[in-house]
Amino acid sequence: MTLTTERQTIQAERLVYHSSISFSLAESRLRSSIQSSSPSKGQQGQAQIRRPTDRESHDARIKSLVGPHGFMYFHEFNHGAWLPFYAPPSSTITTVDGETKNLNCKRFILGNPLIAITMLEHDLNAGLCVPVELGLVEEPQGGVRIVWYKPTSLIAGYEGAKQELVDAANVLSTKLEALVRWVLRDEEGEGKL
Repeated sequence: MTLTTERQTIQAERLVYHSSISFSLAESRLRSSIQSSSPSKGQQGQAQIRRPTDRESHDARIKSLVGPHGFMYFHEFNHGAWLPFYAPPSSTITTVDGETKNLNCKRFILGNPLIAITMLEHDLNAGLCVPVELGLVEEPQGGVRIVWYKPTSLIAGYEGAKQELVDAANVLSTKLEALVRWVLRDEEGEGKL
């Protein structure tokens, strides 16, 4: 068989949402919506659960793992844990006391297979972009930002994408934006789970 290649150009939409809340509050809110336990317990717990044997048991398992915004925790990368070894200017600040402070930076992988299937049924290539990711970054001046790619632009942003795929990806984008806005809200009392 001869190798063939195809190039599909997309225009990815990277979104950056800023908030004056602390990194720790934003992280706590995000975790409260996508997982019920710490990362280590969550990963161990998921590994110990037996694999579903049919669609009904699979759906029931997923529904038990998703949080109130419709997403579940898959994995995370704590870039803030290793960046201090290199001390790039983008990850450190000097405080008013003259001390060096390392900024927090974590990448979260989250999703929902019951949402993913609404796109995968139209294009298996959508599997490259689900689950989705959020970058939680501490701001040098205080506050936090969430950086994310709008799923619609990655999943259905190519010429010839089926309208059903675009519509399903738009639902995912809307749900993800709602989660981001909930995490970064200023009001402590509003938007409770």
